[in-house]
Amino acid sequence: MTTEILNNIQVMDINDHKEETEESVVPFERQIIDAVIEIWKEDPSTETLGFSKLHGLVKSRHKNWALSEKRMRTLLKKYGLLVNNPDQQYTYASEIRSQETPDMELPDKIKVLQTSKKGKGLYAKKNVKKGEFLWEEKPLFYVPALANMTLIKNGKACSYCGKLLTQGTRGSSGVSYLRGLDCDVCSEIWCSKECKNTDSKLHALLKHNIYNPSKSNTRKNINANAYLALQDYCLKEQWNALYAITRIYADIVSDKSGVKQKQFSAMARISQETRYKALDSSAGSFDNFQGGALFVQEQQESLWKEGFSLFSNVFPISVDDGKINYEEFMYMLGTYNINNLDSIIFLLQSHLNHNCEPSTTVKLSSNRTEGLKVYAARDIKAGEELTTSYVNPSHTVQQRQRELRVNWGFRCACEKCKNELKEQHRRKSSSSQKSNSEKDSIREMLSNTKAELGDTEITLDDPKNPSKERRKSVRFDEKVIAVSK
Repeated sequence: MTTEILNNIQVMDINDHKEETEESVVPFERQIIDAVIEIWKEDPSTETLGFSKLHGLVKSRHKNWALSEKRMRTLLKKYGLLVNNPDQQYTYASEIRSQETPDMELPDKIKVLQTSKKGKGLYAKKNVKKGEFLWEEKPLFYVPALANMTLIKNGKACSYCGKLLTQGTRGSSGVSYLRGLDCDVCSEIWCSKECKNTDSKLHALLKHNIYNPSKSNTRKNINANAYLALQDYCLKEQWNALYAITRIYADIVSDKSGVKQKQFSAMARISQETRYKALDSSAGSFDNFQGGALFVQEQQESLWKEGFSLFSNVFPISVDDGKINYEEFMYMLGTYNINNLDSIIFLLQSHLNHNCEPSTTVKLSSNRTEGLKVYAARDIKAGEELTTSYVNPSHTVQQRQRELRVNWGFRCACEKCKNELKEQHRRKSSSSQKSNSEKDSIREMLSNTKAELGDTEITLDDPKNPSKERRKSVRFDEKVIAVSK
C-alpha cells in the first residue's frame, strides 16, 4: 500500500514565488474609454471622482498599461465624457425641427403650444388633480415586435400584436382555422378579429403581392418580395429602426387620405447622422437606439447605405418620384428614434417633453395594440407644461444626462438634476475638507511625536489580521507535493 502511494507522488516546483514581469503596453483609445466606463457602470459614484483618483482606479486594474493622466484626460474630453465640463459635450437639440400637427384631436384639458426653447409641448388648460385621467390614445403607427417575427412567420404568434398562440387557440392539429383567423394565402395567423381587421390590408400589401403582382395598381407601390428580404435582414442584424420605418412608410403609402404622412412629417425631426455624432462623442457605450452597438463612422455609413438600398427596393415608385432619397431615409430613422415609445409611434404622447420629475404617468397597455392612458402624476396648475420622463428617474444624474444627450440631444436642467448635482458637489467638498483635516491631524501627531522623542527610532509592530480572513493571494516559496489518483 505504501509503495503504491509513493508511486503516485509527484514533486513539482511552483514558481509563483517569483515576481511576474509583464511587459508594459500602450492601450488603444477604445480600451481606455471602455475601462473608464466599466468603472462607472459598476459604481456610479465614481463618475464624480477627480482625474487623479479615476486614473488610479484604471491603473490598478491594468497595471501594465503605459497610460498617463494627461492622455486619459485628453481622451475623455475627446469623447465628451468630461462630467465636470458639460459645455464641451455635443448636443443636437437645437437642430431638431417640428411643425404644427394637422388633424389632431385634443382632450378638453390639454392644449399644444410652440416655444422657441422646447418646440412643441402639451400644457394644461385648467387645474388638474393628482391621479386625474387626462387622455388615452391608440397607436398612430403600430410596429409588431421584431423579436417575435420568426414565431409570426411560423403561425405561432399573432401576425399583428405578436401574442403567442396557445395550442387551444390554434386547434388540436396545431393549425388554426377557427373563426377565420388564419390567412388564406400564407401561414400567418391573427389572434382576434380586431387584429385581423386592423392588419389585413397592410399584411396583404407587404407579404402577398408576390403571389398577385399585377392584381392592382396600389400593390405596385410596395414590392413584397423586397420587403420580406428586408424583414429577414433586420431580424439577422437586429436593426429595429429600419424594420420600423419600413412598416411606417408602408402604412403611409397605403393611407389614401395623406393625413398620416403629414402627421409623421410634423413630428420632431432630426437626421440619424446627426444623432450618431452624439453617440460617437460618448464612445457609444451608453446608447440604446441601436442595441448598444458601436461602429466607426465608415462602417456605420456603410450599414446605413445598405439599409437604404433594401428600403428603396421595397418602395420603387416613391424612389422614382423623388419622395424618398438617402437624406429623407436618414431623417425617417432619426424621427422614429426620438419619437417612439416601446417601438410604437403615438401622435399626442410624442408631444410630451422631458422632465426627470414628470408631471404625468404614462401607462402602456399589456396588449401593446390597445395603446396607452395618461394620468396626472401630481397636481398640475393651469398653464403648466405636461411632462414625461424619457429615462429612468432612479438612475444617477450623470447617467440620465448622458442618455438624454445621446438619445435626445440635450442636457437636462430640471430641478431634480440641479439639486442632485449640488448635493454631489456638497459631498465632494465636505469629503475634501475632511480629508485635509485628517492630513493636518496626522502632521500634527507626527510633529508632536518628533518633539517628544527627538531622533529616537520608532518601531511599529506588524498589524495582525483580526478578522482572520484568508489572504486573497498565496505564494509558495518551496516545493509542494501533488498526489495523483
